[in-house]
Amino acid sequence: MHYSVKVALRYLTANRLQSTMLIAGVAIAVMVFTFNAALINGLAEFQIQRVVGSTAHVTLKPERRMPAVVPPRDASAVRAVVSQRALQRREQIKDWRAVESILESLPDVTGISYNVLGTVLATRGQQTVPITLKGVEPQRLSAIAPIDTNVVAGEPRLGLNDILIGKRLADDLGIGVAQPVFVQSDQGRERVLIVRGLYATGVESIDARLAYVNLDTARVLFDYPDGLTEIEIKLADIYAAPELAERLADSTGLEATAWSETNQRLKDALQGQRSSGDIIKFFTLLTIVIGVASALLLTTYRRRPEIGIMRSFGVSQRFVLSVFILQGALIGTLGSIAGCLLGYGFSALLAGLPRGADGSAPLPVDPALGEYPIALLLAVVASVLAAILPARAASRVDPVEAISQ
Repeated sequence: MHYSVKVALRYLTANRLQSTMLIAGVAIAVMVFTFNAALINGLAEFQIQRVVGSTAHVTLKPERRMPAVVPPRDASAVRAVVSQRALQRREQIKDWRAVESILESLPDVTGISYNVLGTVLATRGQQTVPITLKGVEPQRLSAIAPIDTNVVAGEPRLGLNDILIGKRLADDLGIGVAQPVFVQSDQGRERVLIVRGLYATGVESIDARLAYVNLDTARVLFDYPDGLTEIEIKLADIYAAPELAERLADSTGLEATAWSETNQRLKDALQGQRSSGDIIKFFTLLTIVIGVASALLLTTYRRRPEIGIMRSFGVSQRFVLSVFILQGALIGTLGSIAGCLLGYGFSALLAGLPRGADGSAPLPVDPALGEYPIALLLAVVASVLAAILPARAASRVDPVEAISQ
């Protein structure tokens, strides 16, 4: 073992109470750091899953063709001719089979839904409610939202005359399983469908205003014999959605929208949470720096005679400097390791508390998101930086003056 390490360990073990208090202070600061990270990151994941968990991560739609503006022949004229977009024309994805081959080859895609989407008036007795009708392939019913696992009555089956509606919508219509509902599309097509099941996802926009039917049924109601209105994609990594949307827009020529583009408020809220967490982390590290620096400065003052004697025997300033920096590094390492263990244990304890009736945890803490390597590295660096000032002060001790005192 290097002699400077032995001296640093001797200084630390000479006053065990002070060293223990220093390591405990660093450990508590690191525990606060890691717990704050686990809470902020866990809350972010919880909010994202609540908002994005039952929606598509990337949505492909037909490219919108804007009206062309024809410039006037005379450059001095102020008039321009605008070609009016045909109101009866409805964009659709006609060559979706080619798009399907592209999507099936992507490794990160966990679910794909080929949809025909439209608005209908659902009538039951005297009650009429406008709803969104989504036609999907029966085998892909839960490719985006977990409809089959959230069915609270009936069964998740989509025959040609079946319809699945949300529990909230069923309450509004006063309808139950196996009862008929009359629907009329915006194309004037009418049909009587049988409620096959009721689901409750917990997302208001789905449970109250969205119903599922067979894709072939939706084609008839909305007069889409061949094409689709949209393709929804779900990913294993939701943060890869913007990049994938850009790639798909270039390769397919369709309008690709990532979930982050349609959830700007969620992004702002998450950014605010991250900023608050960063402020807490900064003051946590500042606490480590102040605590370690003040303790080592006190040690330097108390050990001035010893330092003077070592210097009189020819010990270099570099050696004294290394001893005190090593003390800071040892304090930071031991304290940060203990703090990471405490932070993980405390986060795991809170995460394991009994859940509520809806299955949600009291606090959305995720022990796996505690940023432990970052906390360990920053705590050690902060301790070393805090030791630099006391180390410089110790290395500049005048041997004659220290011994005379």
